[in-house]
Amino acid sequence: MSTTLGLPGDGEPVKLIASDLDGTVLGHDFRFRPRTVDAIRAAQDRGIHVVFVTGRPMRWLDPLRDQLGHEGVVICSNGAVVYDLAADVVVESSLFPARDAFAIMDEVAARHPGTLFAAETLEGVFVDRGWSRTDRMEVGAPRVGPLRERLPGQSGLVKFLAKLDAADPHDYFRSLTALVAGRLSVTHSVAAAPLVEMGQRGLTKARTLEQYAAERGIGPHQVLAFGDMPNDLEMLTWAAHGFAMADGHPAVVEAVGRTAPPFEEDGVAQVIEALLRRG
Repeated sequence: MSTTLGLPGDGEPVKLIASDLDGTVLGHDFRFRPRTVDAIRAAQDRGIHVVFVTGRPMRWLDPLRDQLGHEGVVICSNGAVVYDLAADVVVESSLFPARDAFAIMDEVAARHPGTLFAAETLEGVFVDRGWSRTDRMEVGAPRVGPLRERLPGQSGLVKFLAKLDAADPHDYFRSLTALVAGRLSVTHSVAAAPLVEMGQRGLTKARTLEQYAAERGIGPHQVLAFGDMPNDLEMLTWAAHGFAMADGHPAVVEAVGRTAPPFEEDGVAQVIEALLRRG
Protein backbone atom coordinates (compact mmCIF):
# COMPACT_ATOMS: atom_id res chain seq x y z
CA MET A 1 0.00 0.00 0.00
CA SER A 2 1.33 3.42 -0.87
CA THR A 3 2.68 5.45 2.04
CA THR A 4 0.99 8.55 0.60
CA LEU A 5 -2.48 6.99 0.53
CA GLY A 6 -4.90 9.12 2.49
CA LEU A 7 -2.54 12.05 2.96
CA PRO A 8 -4.07 15.50 2.51
CA GLY A 9 -3.76 17.10 -0.90
CA ASP A 10 -4.91 20.62 -1.59
CA GLY A 11 -7.27 20.83 1.38
CA GLU A 12 -6.51 21.52 5.02
CA PRO A 13 -2.82 21.12 5.91
CA VAL A 14 -1.72 18.78 8.67
CA LYS A 15 -1.15 20.80 11.82
CA LEU A 16 -0.71 17.98 14.32
CA ILE A 17 1.04 14.61 14.27
CA ALA A 18 -0.05 12.25 17.06
CA SER A 19 1.91 9.05 17.54
CA ASP A 20 1.90 6.04 19.80
CA LEU A 21 5.31 5.02 21.12
CA ASP A 22 5.96 1.28 21.56
CA GLY A 23 5.83 -0.67 18.32
CA THR A 24 5.18 2.50 16.34
CA VAL A 25 8.24 4.71 16.81
CA LEU A 26 10.03 2.75 19.56
CA GLY A 27 11.37 -0.76 19.06
CA HIS A 28 11.64 -3.66 21.48
CA ASP A 29 14.93 -2.16 22.64
CA PHE A 30 13.05 1.06 23.50
CA ARG A 31 15.07 2.95 20.89
CA PHE A 32 14.00 5.41 18.21
CA ARG A 33 15.42 4.70 14.77
CA PRO A 34 17.55 7.60 13.44
CA ARG A 35 15.38 8.12 10.35
CA THR A 36 12.31 8.47 12.55
CA VAL A 37 14.02 11.05 14.75
CA ASP A 38 15.02 13.04 11.66
CA ALA A 39 11.50 12.92 10.23
CA ILE A 40 9.88 14.05 13.47
CA ARG A 41 12.30 16.94 13.82
CA ALA A 42 11.77 17.93 10.19
CA ALA A 43 8.01 18.06 10.78
CA GLN A 44 8.51 20.23 13.85
CA ASP A 45 10.81 22.52 11.86
CA ARG A 46 7.93 22.98 9.38
CA GLY A 47 5.71 24.16 12.24
CA ILE A 48 3.76 20.92 12.66
CA HIS A 49 2.90 20.17 16.29
CA VAL A 50 3.95 16.69 17.47
CA VAL A 51 2.36 14.97 20.47
CA PHE A 52 2.99 11.44 21.69
CA VAL A 53 -0.03 9.45 22.89
CA THR A 54 1.01 6.37 24.83
CA GLY A 55 -0.13 3.72 27.25
CA ARG A 56 3.06 4.29 29.22
CA PRO A 57 2.86 6.04 32.58
CA MET A 58 4.42 9.47 32.85
CA ARG A 59 7.36 8.13 34.85
CA TRP A 60 8.52 6.01 31.92
CA LEU A 61 9.22 8.55 29.20
CA ASP A 62 13.01 8.60 29.30
CA PRO A 63 13.38 7.67 25.59
CA LEU A 64 11.61 10.91 24.65
CA ARG A 65 13.97 12.98 26.78
CA ASP A 66 17.19 11.11 26.12
CA GLN A 67 16.88 10.21 22.42
CA LEU A 68 14.55 12.79 20.93
CA GLY A 69 15.09 15.76 23.22
CA HIS A 70 11.31 16.11 23.36
CA GLU A 71 10.16 18.67 25.92
CA GLY A 72 6.50 19.06 25.06
CA VAL A 73 3.28 17.62 26.39
CA VAL A 74 2.73 13.84 26.35
CA ILE A 75 -0.65 12.12 26.64
CA CYS A 76 0.05 9.15 28.91
CA SER A 77 -1.66 6.08 30.36
CA ASN A 78 -4.06 5.65 27.43
CA GLY A 79 -5.31 9.22 27.73
CA ALA A 80 -5.67 9.38 31.51
CA VAL A 81 -2.83 11.87 32.05
CA VAL A 82 -1.69 14.92 30.12
CA TYR A 83 1.87 15.52 31.26
CA ASP A 84 4.23 18.44 30.62
CA LEU A 85 7.58 16.71 30.13
CA ALA A 86 9.71 19.84 30.50
CA ALA A 87 8.01 21.19 33.61
CA ASP A 88 7.43 17.72 35.13
CA VAL A 89 3.82 18.71 35.83
CA VAL A 90 0.53 16.88 35.35
CA VAL A 91 -1.60 19.25 33.29
CA GLU A 92 -4.82 17.19 33.42
CA SER A 93 -5.88 13.79 34.67
CA SER A 94 -8.91 11.51 34.30
CA LEU A 95 -9.06 9.34 37.42
CA PHE A 96 -11.56 6.92 38.97
CA PRO A 97 -11.92 5.79 42.61
CA ALA A 98 -10.10 2.69 43.80
CA ARG A 99 -13.36 1.29 45.20
CA ASP A 100 -14.59 0.85 41.60
CA ALA A 101 -11.51 -1.25 40.87
CA PHE A 102 -11.95 -3.29 44.06
CA ALA A 103 -15.47 -4.38 43.04
CA ILE A 104 -14.20 -5.51 39.64
CA MET A 105 -11.18 -7.18 41.23
CA ASP A 106 -13.42 -9.52 43.23
CA GLU A 107 -15.39 -10.51 40.13
CA VAL A 108 -12.29 -11.12 38.03
CA ALA A 109 -10.64 -13.17 40.78
CA ALA A 110 -13.76 -15.33 41.06
CA ARG A 111 -13.91 -15.99 37.33
CA HIS A 112 -10.15 -16.22 36.75
CA PRO A 113 -8.41 -17.54 39.90
CA GLY A 114 -4.74 -16.63 40.08
CA THR A 115 -5.18 -13.25 38.44
CA LEU A 116 -2.77 -10.61 39.73
CA PHE A 117 -3.64 -6.92 39.92
CA ALA A 118 -1.85 -3.58 39.77
CA ALA A 119 -3.02 -0.02 40.21
CA GLU A 120 -1.41 3.03 38.65
CA THR A 121 -1.77 6.32 40.53
CA LEU A 122 -0.28 9.77 40.02
CA GLU A 123 2.11 8.95 42.86
CA GLY A 124 3.31 5.59 41.55
CA VAL A 125 2.30 1.99 41.00
CA PHE A 126 0.92 -0.57 43.47
CA VAL A 127 1.18 -4.27 42.62
CA ASP A 128 0.18 -7.64 44.03
CA ARG A 129 2.98 -9.79 45.34
CA GLY A 130 4.19 -11.92 42.44
CA TRP A 131 3.60 -9.30 39.75
CA SER A 132 6.47 -9.82 37.32
CA ARG A 133 9.41 -7.48 37.68
CA THR A 134 9.88 -7.60 33.91
CA ASP A 135 6.48 -6.00 33.25
CA ARG A 136 6.66 -2.43 31.93
CA MET A 137 4.50 -1.22 34.84
CA GLU A 138 7.26 -2.24 37.23
CA VAL A 139 9.55 0.67 36.39
CA GLY A 140 9.68 3.11 39.28
CA ALA A 141 9.91 1.20 42.59
CA PRO A 142 6.43 -0.36 42.89
CA ARG A 143 4.74 -0.71 46.24
CA VAL A 144 4.08 -4.40 46.74
CA GLY A 145 1.20 -5.92 48.67
CA PRO A 146 -2.58 -6.44 48.61
CA LEU A 147 -4.14 -3.41 46.95
CA ARG A 148 -6.92 -3.02 49.50
CA GLU A 149 -4.35 -2.71 52.26
CA ARG A 150 -2.23 -0.19 50.37
CA LEU A 151 -4.90 2.00 48.76
CA PRO A 152 -7.87 3.76 50.40
CA GLY A 153 -11.10 3.26 48.48
CA GLN A 154 -11.32 6.95 47.62
CA SER A 155 -7.83 7.02 46.07
CA GLY A 156 -7.81 8.21 42.46
CA LEU A 157 -6.55 5.63 39.99
CA VAL A 158 -5.04 6.37 36.61
CA LYS A 159 -5.16 2.77 35.46
CA PHE A 160 -6.13 -0.61 36.88
CA LEU A 161 -4.47 -3.74 35.47
CA ALA A 162 -5.15 -7.44 35.62
CA LYS A 163 -3.03 -10.29 34.29
CA LEU A 164 -3.05 -14.06 34.37
CA ASP A 165 0.17 -15.49 33.01
CA ALA A 166 -1.31 -18.91 32.15
CA ALA A 167 -4.25 -17.46 30.18
CA ASP A 168 -4.66 -17.09 26.44
CA PRO A 169 -4.25 -13.32 25.85
CA HIS A 170 -7.19 -13.02 23.45
CA ASP A 171 -9.60 -15.10 25.53
CA TYR A 172 -8.61 -13.35 28.75
CA PHE A 173 -9.09 -9.90 27.24
CA ARG A 174 -12.45 -10.85 25.75
CA SER A 175 -13.66 -12.28 29.06
CA LEU A 176 -12.67 -9.24 31.10
CA THR A 177 -14.10 -6.87 28.52
CA ALA A 178 -17.49 -8.53 28.87
CA LEU A 179 -17.22 -8.56 32.65
CA VAL A 180 -16.27 -4.90 33.01
CA ALA A 181 -18.45 -3.51 30.21
CA GLY A 182 -20.06 -0.17 31.04
CA ARG A 183 -18.13 0.39 34.26
CA LEU A 184 -14.56 1.12 33.16
CA SER A 185 -12.82 1.45 29.81
CA VAL A 186 -10.95 -1.70 28.81
CA THR A 187 -8.06 -2.10 26.40
CA HIS A 188 -4.67 -3.75 25.97
CA SER A 189 -1.40 -2.62 24.48
CA VAL A 190 0.72 -5.80 24.52
CA ALA A 191 -0.73 -8.31 22.06
CA ALA A 192 1.18 -11.35 23.29
CA ALA A 193 0.53 -10.82 27.01
CA PRO A 194 -2.59 -11.75 29.03
CA LEU A 195 -2.59 -8.22 30.44
CA VAL A 196 -5.76 -6.10 30.52
CA GLU A 197 -5.72 -2.35 31.17
CA MET A 198 -8.72 -0.51 32.61
CA GLY A 199 -9.33 3.22 32.97
CA GLN A 200 -12.02 5.76 33.64
CA ARG A 201 -15.34 4.95 31.96
CA GLY A 202 -15.35 6.25 28.39
CA LEU A 203 -11.64 7.04 28.41
CA THR A 204 -9.64 6.50 25.22
CA LYS A 205 -6.54 8.00 23.69
CA ALA A 206 -8.84 9.64 21.15
CA ARG A 207 -10.97 11.40 23.74
CA THR A 208 -8.00 13.14 25.32
CA LEU A 209 -6.32 13.85 21.98
CA GLU A 210 -9.51 15.40 20.61
CA GLN A 211 -9.69 17.76 23.59
CA TYR A 212 -5.98 18.56 23.34
CA ALA A 213 -6.28 19.37 19.64
CA ALA A 214 -9.47 21.43 20.06
CA GLU A 215 -7.77 23.60 22.67
CA ARG A 216 -5.27 24.51 19.95
CA GLY A 217 -7.88 25.12 17.27
CA ILE A 218 -7.07 21.87 15.47
CA GLY A 219 -9.75 19.54 14.11
CA PRO A 220 -9.52 15.84 13.14
CA HIS A 221 -9.14 16.76 9.45
CA GLN A 222 -5.80 18.40 10.36
CA VAL A 223 -4.40 15.43 12.31
CA LEU A 224 -2.03 12.70 11.14
CA ALA A 225 -1.91 9.78 13.62
CA PHE A 226 0.06 6.54 13.98
CA GLY A 227 -0.45 3.44 16.13
CA ASP A 228 -0.32 -0.33 16.16
CA MET A 229 -2.48 -1.78 18.95
CA PRO A 230 -6.13 -1.90 20.04
CA ASN A 231 -5.59 0.98 22.48
CA ASP A 232 -4.77 3.13 19.41
CA LEU A 233 -7.83 2.25 17.37
CA GLU A 234 -10.15 5.08 18.41
CA MET A 235 -7.36 7.60 17.86
CA LEU A 236 -6.58 6.25 14.38
CA THR A 237 -10.21 6.36 13.27
CA TRP A 238 -10.84 9.80 14.83
CA ALA A 239 -7.94 11.41 12.95
CA ALA A 240 -8.70 12.07 9.29
CA HIS A 241 -5.26 10.71 8.42
CA GLY A 242 -4.84 7.74 10.75
CA PHE A 243 -2.26 5.08 9.87
CA ALA A 244 -2.02 1.63 11.43
CA MET A 245 1.45 0.13 11.35
CA ALA A 246 1.53 -2.70 8.80
CA ASP A 247 3.04 -5.02 11.43
CA GLY A 248 0.52 -3.99 14.07
CA HIS A 249 -2.43 -5.89 15.53
CA PRO A 250 -4.39 -7.47 12.62
CA ALA A 251 -7.75 -6.20 13.90
CA VAL A 252 -6.39 -2.64 14.02
CA VAL A 253 -4.92 -2.87 10.53
CA GLU A 254 -8.23 -4.13 9.17
CA ALA A 255 -10.36 -1.55 10.98
CA VAL A 256 -8.23 1.45 9.99
CA GLY A 257 -7.78 0.40 6.38
CA ARG A 258 -4.74 2.62 5.86
CA THR A 259 -1.25 1.42 6.74
CA ALA A 260 2.23 2.76 7.19
CA PRO A 261 5.13 0.39 6.44
CA PRO A 262 6.34 -1.72 9.38
CA PHE A 263 8.41 -0.26 12.20
CA GLU A 264 11.54 -2.03 10.94
CA GLU A 265 11.14 -0.17 7.64
CA ASP A 266 10.83 3.24 9.36
CA GLY A 267 7.14 3.34 8.51
CA VAL A 268 6.28 6.51 10.42
CA ALA A 269 9.27 8.28 8.93
CA GLN A 270 8.24 7.25 5.42
CA VAL A 271 4.76 8.72 5.81
CA ILE A 272 6.02 11.96 7.37
CA GLU A 273 8.62 12.34 4.64
CA ALA A 274 5.94 11.85 2.00
CA LEU A 275 3.80 14.49 3.70
CA LEU A 276 6.65 17.01 3.81
CA ARG A 277 7.52 16.37 0.16
CA ARG A 278 3.98 17.37 -0.75
CA GLY A 279 4.54 20.68 0.97
